[in-house]
Amino acid sequence: MLVASLLPNGIGTGLGHRTLPLRTIGTMDDGDKVRRRTLLAGAGVAGLVAAGTGAAGAVQGQPGGELRGQVALVTGAARGIGRATCVALARAGADVVALDIASPKAITLDYPLGSAEELDETVRAVRSLGRRAVAVKADVRDAGRMQDVARQAVREFGRLDIAVANAGITTYAPLDAMSPRQFADVIDVNLIGVANTMRAVIPHLVARKSGSIIVVSSSEGRHGAPRLAHYQAAKWGVIGLVKGVATEVGPAGVRVSGVAPTGVRTPMVLNDATYEWVGGTTVEDLERALRGYNTQPVGLIEPEDVADAIAFLASPRARYVSGTVLDVTAGASTRWNS
Repeated sequence: MLVASLLPNGIGTGLGHRTLPLRTIGTMDDGDKVRRRTLLAGAGVAGLVAAGTGAAGAVQGQPGGELRGQVALVTGAARGIGRATCVALARAGADVVALDIASPKAITLDYPLGSAEELDETVRAVRSLGRRAVAVKADVRDAGRMQDVARQAVREFGRLDIAVANAGITTYAPLDAMSPRQFADVIDVNLIGVANTMRAVIPHLVARKSGSIIVVSSSEGRHGAPRLAHYQAAKWGVIGLVKGVATEVGPAGVRVSGVAPTGVRTPMVLNDATYEWVGGTTVEDLERALRGYNTQPVGLIEPEDVADAIAFLASPRARYVSGTVLDVTAGASTRWNS
């Protein structure tokens, strides 16, 4: 079995990350109108909301919160880290633009991408907390579309304060056996998509002279491992984006930071390809490998663990935190130099 020095991103870099044309739950058209429909929170939403914990956790229904009045754009929002982040930011008082490709077969992977139904569920979870939310179906690989989304978000909500570039995918293969398409898909979503998201929101944050951008990297962006060269190149690359862009927008009062999770309990991780990658066949094998990788006595961590760190980085408590990436690794970061 592969020594667990290797688990892909938070083998959980928040699934749900994907993209395509615009769609919402109030749908944002190319025009300025937003068609809304009221959706009742179902049992699945109630369970998600009840699960939310941590510093960002304002009591459900309270109008306050340290992010009250702010607006956040979250990519890869249909499920996983993306959905948990939408809920954590809403608990802290933010309104949310939840963006996802929402098309399970849009990219050939070993697992389905997030769906329109899952994206709708995220919006219901946010609205159940008394916050405004729209769902947008868009592809982070499309730079023009991302700029349209940012502009439409500002027209709809009047401002944009927080951007969380979370959308990401993974596959497994040695570099010399990897098809050009397989390599490009991961780079295009995990690196180019992050850059596209940042480029789209920067003018709006700089114009306000405030705001924060948070990028989801991975523990796999901190060291090497076999069969993940494309994924690791992208996740190392987004750390470079954090460092470089922080120097560009810092003088305007905008912060840029990131998180690098260990293995996270998301669909991107909970599949046969990942179990095989660690030399096993079951989730128990994956948990065992992660327990050998993390130094704390835990295998997979939860999406909410990562979302709480993101909510902190977006908050006033992190007002002097910029140009850095926070490891959320259950102690696995003892294995490398920061």
